[in-house]
Amino acid sequence: MIPFNKNLLSPVKLGIFIILALLFVIILLSIVRIENSDADEFLAPVIIIEPIYGSLEKTLRITSQVETGRLITLVPRVGGTLIMLNVMAGDAVTEGQIIAEVDSAPHQLNYLQAQSSYMTARASYERIRQVFQNQGVSRQVYDEARMAFEVARAQFELAQLNVEYTKIRAPMNAAVLMRHGTEGGLVGAGTPLVTLGDLSDLRIKAAIPEIHYRFFADNWETIPVRIIAPALGETSFYLKPLSLAPYVSPENRSFLVEYEIPQGAERGLRPGMFVNAVFTVEKRDDVYFLPFRVLASGNRLWYVTEDARAQYMELIPDFFNNDYFQIPLALYDRKFIIEGQHFITAGQRLNILSGNVSHGNVK
Repeated sequence: MIPFNKNLLSPVKLGIFIILALLFVIILLSIVRIENSDADEFLAPVIIIEPIYGSLEKTLRITSQVETGRLITLVPRVGGTLIMLNVMAGDAVTEGQIIAEVDSAPHQLNYLQAQSSYMTARASYERIRQVFQNQGVSRQVYDEARMAFEVARAQFELAQLNVEYTKIRAPMNAAVLMRHGTEGGLVGAGTPLVTLGDLSDLRIKAAIPEIHYRFFADNWETIPVRIIAPALGETSFYLKPLSLAPYVSPENRSFLVEYEIPQGAERGLRPGMFVNAVFTVEKRDDVYFLPFRVLASGNRLWYVTEDARAQYMELIPDFFNNDYFQIPLALYDRKFIIEGQHFITAGQRLNILSGNVSHGNVK
């Protein structure tokens, strides 16, 4: 009879021990595999941006051009040979200055002839008037003499004016914008000689789409508006309201607003310059906003979680302009993805290449 050995394991205990050992090995291998998998996981490269803090404006941009409030093309009132035109484009002229002259010799002769006829008619009229007062001539003879005198006087005064009209004077203080005539050439009454513009009275007219008429009708005098002339860089010119058209043009479904540009000429503006007029329709201060480039398809706004993974929310902006949109205050401390958001999935780990923090006003 074989004696019983308490140190020997029973088959059941041995089987349980083997099973537990196998489970330990499997768990250990799983942990190693997961660590290796995490080490080999692809990190999506992205660029982030923090919300911008400041003022956000909703604006309306309209193209226009600089005009002058007083633009005059000088023409002679009498024809003849242009013997003097002593201004060039860019010259400044003063009110009353003689800037051109038509040969006055023919008009002087007409003046002398009209003067002689006038003196003769006046003497004849005075003589007949005295005789008529003494009832020496009939009413018909008197009336004919008076009419002849009036006609001669009118012709004489017109001849005087024509002599004076041979000198063309500037009607205002202005700058010569264009020179049309040439000395020595024949000109007729109404032939353009020079175009003058008052550079101290520069303006713009903007055609506003009719959809905005109600808003402008109530607020056009107080709407902040500025212009930017590409020819002068990014310099802004703030405007003074002048008029609002009381009708909408049926041709282009728009209405005109006119604004003065104070000190525009002193700062380099000239008539004819192309400008962008920017009307501030609404402005919000002390808000957070992002550029529209942040939004992905479906109005998805992607951001970075605390463990550097990608996540998104859907956001439909309620206040925005052409470039930026406001975000809720609760999102001010999030880091949003501005580059790379179109190629990631929710929960994906990220490789943040760079960040951009901006603050300030956005027009």
